[in-house]
Amino acid sequence: MILITVFLSVLLVLPIHEMEVKREGFNKLYPILEEYVKRFPVEFRKIPEDRRYRLNEVVYYLEEQIKNNEPSQLLFIDTSQIGVSQLMQVWSKTAAYYFGFTNFESFSGGISPNEIEEKTITSMEKAGFIAYKSKVDRLEVYRIKYSYNLQPIVAFPKKVDHVKNPYEDFMAITVDENTEINLPKIKGTYHRLFLNYEMSHGNQESDIGVVSYENMCQKVAVEMFYVFAQLRKRTRDN
Repeated sequence: MILITVFLSVLLVLPIHEMEVKREGFNKLYPILEEYVKRFPVEFRKIPEDRRYRLNEVVYYLEEQIKNNEPSQLLFIDTSQIGVSQLMQVWSKTAAYYFGFTNFESFSGGISPNEIEEKTITSMEKAGFIAYKSKVDRLEVYRIKYSYNLQPIVAFPKKVDHVKNPYEDFMAITVDENTEINLPKIKGTYHRLFLNYEMSHGNQESDIGVVSYENMCQKVAVEMFYVFAQLRKRTRDN
C-alpha cells in the first residue's frame, strides 16, 4: 500500500515539475508585461481558423529560416505607420525574445508615413512596456523596452525602403487593403503575406478611441505570441 501511494505521488508531481521546467524556458519580461501575456494561451483558441491559417504562413517562413540557419526578418507595412505596423514590430520582437529566438529582427514601414499616434504608445505602456520619447533630427522617435538589460526597440515612422529596413530575404506583411493594392511590388521580398487589420485605414486611425487602440494592441500581441508559440513547438518537436 505504501509503494502504491509513493508511486501515485510521483505521477501527480511529474506534470507540475514539467510545467515548471517549460515555464523556466521562457525569457523574462517586465513584470506587468509578464502578467499581460500569461493569459494568451487561452486567447489562442479564440483565433478563427482562417486567421490561424494565415498566421501559420509566418510560422512556416520562420521555421524554414531556422532550418537553413538563415536570419529571420519580418517587415510589417501599412499606409501611414501611425499604429498597427508599429505594434506588430514591437510585439513580434517581444514574442521572439520571450520564446528564445535570438536570430530574429522585426521592422516596419509605410507608404506615406506620419508621426506615430500617441494612443499607440499609450496602449503599449498600459500593457507593460516602457517607452521613452525623444527628437532625432526633428523626428519623434520612441525607444520601447520590454525587459531588463536589453537594447530598446526603436520605433519611428519611415517608408518601406528606408535604410533601416531590410533590403533582401525578408517576409513582407501588409496589414491594410490600401497598402496591399497600392504596393504591388516590394523589392527584396522573400515571401509576402496580406494580414488585414480592420483598424488600419491610413490617417483615419488617429480618429479612433483609446479603447480601440488597446483592443488592437491586444489582438496584435496575441497573434504575434501565437506565431512564436507555434514556432517554439514545431522547432522543439522536430
